[in-house]
Amino acid sequence: MAIENITRRGLFNKIFEKGDHPKTEELKNSTDPLFEKYARKTHEGRIYENAHKQKGGPEGRVGNVTSGITQYTGTWSALEIIHLLKRTGYGFKKTDVDTMSTMTMSDAVDAILNINTTAPAPPVNWYENLSPDEGGLPYGADWTNTAFNSNSIGQTTNRYRSDGIKHWSLGLAFNQDITIREKMTWFWYHFIPIDINAVRQASFQYCRTNGFRISYQYLKMFRDNAIGNFKTLIRNMATQPAMMCYLNNNANTNIAPDENFAREVMELFTLGKDPLSQYTQSDVVQAAKVLTGWRVQNLNTTATQTVFDSLYHDINNKQFSTFFNNTVIATTGASELDAFIDMVFSKTQVVSEYICRRLYRYFVYYDIDANIEANVITPLAQVLVANNWDILPVLKKLFKSEHFFDLANRGVYIKSPLDLVVGTARLFNLSFNVSDPSNFEAQYQLWAKTNNLRLSKMNQVMGEVHNVSGWQPFYQNPSFHEYWINSDTIQKRFSYLNDIFNGYNVTNNGLTTRIEVDTIAFVQQFTNTICQDPDLLTAECIKYLMPIDLSQIQKDNLKTQTLLNQQVTNNYWSTAWNNYTNNPTNTVYINTVKSRLKALLLTIVQYAEFQLM
Repeated sequence: MAIENITRRGLFNKIFEKGDHPKTEELKNSTDPLFEKYARKTHEGRIYENAHKQKGGPEGRVGNVTSGITQYTGTWSALEIIHLLKRTGYGFKKTDVDTMSTMTMSDAVDAILNINTTAPAPPVNWYENLSPDEGGLPYGADWTNTAFNSNSIGQTTNRYRSDGIKHWSLGLAFNQDITIREKMTWFWYHFIPIDINAVRQASFQYCRTNGFRISYQYLKMFRDNAIGNFKTLIRNMATQPAMMCYLNNNANTNIAPDENFAREVMELFTLGKDPLSQYTQSDVVQAAKVLTGWRVQNLNTTATQTVFDSLYHDINNKQFSTFFNNTVIATTGASELDAFIDMVFSKTQVVSEYICRRLYRYFVYYDIDANIEANVITPLAQVLVANNWDILPVLKKLFKSEHFFDLANRGVYIKSPLDLVVGTARLFNLSFNVSDPSNFEAQYQLWAKTNNLRLSKMNQVMGEVHNVSGWQPFYQNPSFHEYWINSDTIQKRFSYLNDIFNGYNVTNNGLTTRIEVDTIAFVQQFTNTICQDPDLLTAECIKYLMPIDLSQIQKDNLKTQTLLNQQVTNNYWSTAWNNYTNNPTNTVYINTVKSRLKALLLTIVQYAEFQLM
């Protein structure tokens, strides 16, 4: 597929030259419009001005956000439902909105948190035609319970299987249900990550031939316990073979203690680096000694496990700092790990507030000022502790709160690449499933090309992180989500949007899949009364596609430029639509309606605000 090679400025001029965007002239005259829009130079908290009102649009708000976790009792309409679905899943479908419109807000949140515990179909041998499985596993067969008893035979298959985990995971996102499971799985992954490529290439015995299986098990741990107990998850993670290899605890010995995992389990996974977190370098050293002796065994078999080997364990007592109340973990062998985790979680305020901040920045917004700390983070942390570290009550409290539905938290969050790519595909009912489910190579290659040609160039791929801190925009001061946007990635984002409207083919293993938005099918989700009235149709499309409303002037101009094709009367569109519905096989009528709907929808998604949720 050829992509037009134009300059960055040319791209932005092209995007905004047609529409009466609220900032068209300003954007045209700026050096780099979208980059300047998102890359703020100062970060002084969340202050909201009446910018829209000044431009003739809906009234904004002024002042800091002071809402808390009291249950929301306001309007429950499509707008609130869409906000909830966007934040708890990768995009949404109109049918999801219709389903939730029959529920109360509380019941809708409960439905989103009611995760189906049935495991999805596992990844399979999709690569047989590219490189025959070195273990003789048949094409299309589940490989999750297979192993290579070798350090040399199986390396190529290990690579294909490891890549397959990423592509299979993307497929699960495209085909997610209405619940939070996929979005929550990838919250845990970015928060406590491994890099699948790093695990596959680790120097430990059998990783280069068997890394695929332990990476799959690691992600399965998150998917199976997406809304479970945080403390239990940390304990399970600590001896997961993939983490043992990724952060090198598999090489941690009494002779040469390795501080890598010990440091990260405190700094990144439980205590954080906030002011109340006062653990010391000495604590890291002592924790590394506690963690000595754990070893991954039988990686070359399906009976892989992490066991405690006392020969490698430091047998001295471990003295911790005043931050941990001068705790001494006596030499008891394997049980020292549990004692260490109990000690860390005894810092209830630090741990609970840290994980609640991470949840907040993932699901709500990055900016946590004094009001939000006091009104949201602290009470959520208290809920977590009161429920013995269970995450579900915290999520219920957050998603049912006044704060979550506060207008200040809508349309302010830059979509991650996954939110943009997967969310847009689901919004427009694009299928990334091939027509023949038995053509596994074609299916995985379709997902692979989305991973490698789309998401990777936007800096987010499931199963890949740049470092153990996870995906930078979810944790990195001062810009957080703004790190998704730079002069390169913004072009890739708009290229994707243009391509799905212009359409493209992906051909693999003799099967061609067409990826193209069916604009007529999209609007036919609305009633015919809406579809034939250009004012109602424009407003309805804005409601489902944009995170904020536009002024009536902007809507009128958008309608005129697209549905009316620069004509002045609404009848120009109504006649075209009625001609089509009365004779839906007429090519002229089809093309007329399709071209105007494409102009409308593509113009809307090319607004900078479409990048927000």
